[in-house]
Amino acid sequence: MLDKSTRERFDWFLFITLCLIVAVGVMFIWSAKSFGFAKRQLIWTGIAMAVFFSLLKINYLAIAQFAYVFYGIGVLGLLFVLIPHNPLAPTINGANRWITLGVVNVQPSEFTKIAVVLALAKYLMYRKNYRTLPGLIGPFAFAMLPIVLILKEPDLGTSLVFLPILFVLLFVAGAKLWHLLTIIGLGVAACPILYLFVMEPYQQDRIKAFLDPAKYSSSTAYQLNQSLIAIGSGGFFGKGWSRGTQNLLDRVPEPHTDFIFSVIGEEIGFAGSSFVLLLYFVLLLCGIGIARRTREPCGRLIAMGVVTMFAMQVLVNVGMTIGIAPITGMTLPFISYGGSSLVASFLALSLVMNVAMRRTPVLAAGDFEFNDENS
Repeated sequence: MLDKSTRERFDWFLFITLCLIVAVGVMFIWSAKSFGFAKRQLIWTGIAMAVFFSLLKINYLAIAQFAYVFYGIGVLGLLFVLIPHNPLAPTINGANRWITLGVVNVQPSEFTKIAVVLALAKYLMYRKNYRTLPGLIGPFAFAMLPIVLILKEPDLGTSLVFLPILFVLLFVAGAKLWHLLTIIGLGVAACPILYLFVMEPYQQDRIKAFLDPAKYSSSTAYQLNQSLIAIGSGGFFGKGWSRGTQNLLDRVPEPHTDFIFSVIGEEIGFAGSSFVLLLYFVLLLCGIGIARRTREPCGRLIAMGVVTMFAMQVLVNVGMTIGIAPITGMTLPFISYGGSSLVASFLALSLVMNVAMRRTPVLAAGDFEFNDENS
């Protein structure tokens, strides 16, 4: 049980914002697919809420002690789905991303994101070796292993989340800015090599379609064009809930998962879409505020890692539906249909709330003691 002082620090504003976002998700899953899908999402929401409140009873530092164990389990899960002819990990839509457990499909990569945040937070707290270039090898190894395995599934969208988490946590922990900028520059320079020798042909086609959607309007860019038509036709106030013609005519692929924002844009327009994005902005701002108020290094890193994870998912998902980012398989947190995504998102936010609810004594003279190092 939580003591009174811990319960009093429960962030109701953050929780109410979360509930509003989830309500938007259920409403538009119903509109995009059916009441049956919305009902299943409500069931998953109940399970996710149970996980959310159960985790609050455990001090986040006690959870962080097992960070490397969780990381190892996550990596094993990613390896498991890659086993050829695995009856528990069948190929679905050309990808091996899910472990099938009866009527439930579990996506290990969703939970591995959280494991990586915990592992990096534990590794970086009170260390100093990452302030040198050789010292960055360890943190990069934590992120690169799951990235490589997820790319083999293949799942480019999910793999994109890990590097922003890594760079933000390194910066917050005190890594030198010029080291990080140098690595980013080298990464940008290597993009042509990655495009030619690492990306799958269908991923290359998506890049081409993003750069020239008109040329590929009937093939690779079909999803993007239909999404743009849906959002554009919504105007300022939209056509009304469950009245979107693109949605009703089933022209937008995956309208209840990856492209649910196009349904939102068509049915409640620019005004409603802006309100949804405002809810996300408030959620992220609350997370950043929790990180700023927390002097304990592990807690601050966990909060910033989760905030970065959500921010990246929102930016990429919304970006691909409005044509400012290439199409990748990435869900919109708390809104897109999917049990693994929803439970993992609730679990991650529970860690942030956990940090907010506890005041852990810190013996260090200053926050991370890195101010002079980054100057």
